[in-house]
Amino acid sequence: MKIKIILFFVLCYLLSLLITLPANKVTGFIPARSGIQIASVSGSIWQGRANQLTYKRKYHLQQVDWQIDWSALLNLHLKLNIEFTNGAHAMSGKGAVLFGISGVSVENLTVDSSAAELLAYLKLPLPVPVEATGNLLLEIKSATQGQPYCQLLDGDISWQDAEVNSDLGNIDLGTVDIDLSCEDGQLAASLQQQSGQLKSTIKMLLKEGGAYQLQGSLKDSDKLEPSIKQALSWLGRTTSSGETQLNYKGRL
Repeated sequence: MKIKIILFFVLCYLLSLLITLPANKVTGFIPARSGIQIASVSGSIWQGRANQLTYKRKYHLQQVDWQIDWSALLNLHLKLNIEFTNGAHAMSGKGAVLFGISGVSVENLTVDSSAAELLAYLKLPLPVPVEATGNLLLEIKSATQGQPYCQLLDGDISWQDAEVNSDLGNIDLGTVDIDLSCEDGQLAASLQQQSGQLKSTIKMLLKEGGAYQLQGSLKDSDKLEPSIKQALSWLGRTTSSGETQLNYKGRL
């Protein structure tokens, strides 16, 4: 009986140590090959904050707060409620990340950003310098890891007051709506856009190994700048109704 009591108190003591374990004692064990760097960590592993999180020295998030949802442990899931903000009037987001036996999943994730900040954040290699304006809102209701990429994806992107400016001219896109889904493990994005200058319907599939397939159509109006209209004619075949057909395959 005494041994059971001693074991009980030892277990309680170890549990209290785990609960109060400082987060900065754990982040030091993150392997360098992961590409993840976390700076200025405070709080515990159960609830804390990192002033900066960097991935491969390319992607940066600031003021990342996390809190573990204890109730998810009953279902053998580690659930992290995460919230971040890169500063006033900058990119911010919140959502839940779950780690389980079947893999990683995401719930109720929202990311709010200006188009200009997101374009700079992604550092996309573009053939010509491009500036983007407007506001982007990403919402993922649920997403589950699978092969090659996903098992489930239910989300969308809304780009309000969208405009793209380049040396060729400016395009007023109006509102751009992108539906995100998973098709046989492949990432799928279906885009719908319409403004007084341009109408677009595009679908893109990201397949295993980074292979992609893009199909769709563009229909311009007389309000579109001549230089942009000429550039669109290079993208694909123009039908008798004036639509430019898009059909691309490649690898990212």
